[in-house]
Amino acid sequence: MSTFVLKLIACVTMFIDHYTEVFVPQVLRRVMIGDVRVFLPVKYLVGRGIGRVAFPIYCFLLVEGFFRTKDRRKYMLRMALFALVSEIPFDLVFQIKGGEFTMAKLFGYQNVMITLLFGLILMYIYEWIKMNYLMQPLIFNTLGVFAIVGIGAAAAFLKTDYGMGGVLLIMVFYLFRGKKLFLFLGAAAVMVLFINRFELLGLAAFLPIFMYSGKRGPKVKYAFYSFYPVHLLLLWAFAYM
Repeated sequence: MSTFVLKLIACVTMFIDHYTEVFVPQVLRRVMIGDVRVFLPVKYLVGRGIGRVAFPIYCFLLVEGFFRTKDRRKYMLRMALFALVSEIPFDLVFQIKGGEFTMAKLFGYQNVMITLLFGLILMYIYEWIKMNYLMQPLIFNTLGVFAIVGIGAAAAFLKTDYGMGGVLLIMVFYLFRGKKLFLFLGAAAVMVLFINRFELLGLAAFLPIFMYSGKRGPKVKYAFYSFYPVHLLLLWAFAYM
């Protein structure tokens, strides 16, 4: 399975996830005496469940891109650019939701490309630590832990999509690259401990990930980058205009 196919799967499942979030009623309430019980419709659960597949694939592709790119700094710059471009469409769909624009809504929750950018920065720092201190285990491990905790805490503080859990999942793909069993178990642990148990549905992503052949497929890199902000703008246009 090529990079192109994996990106296609990630885009389709992400679209289903976001479409469900915007258009499918999320909550049905049945008022009990002295109590309110909340029920999630099956359509909503199915759509969001399918959407859990997208993020692990993006994490995998991010790590593969990190190791395969000719210029890691340009890779980070490109991710930063698309993260910035995506923030307004993301806020329009998930924060403002057709209501009044406020700065609190603008900075209340950040798009997933910022999480991916933090993951890239962390891998870059970790590679530098490895290059300089690998032969000094105490310093290497100490600096490595500080880097992971620091970048993860920054993601949590800025309230990026998936937050610290997202950064840790990226590091699982980085640290256990090529080690399928440890990768699968590490991803499951992060999902349960740092994201939520519903995210375990994302383990289905490992079926196509483990079928990855190393081939790139058609060169449509910028099309996939652009898909994220463009599909958000389309959802916003249909839902709120």
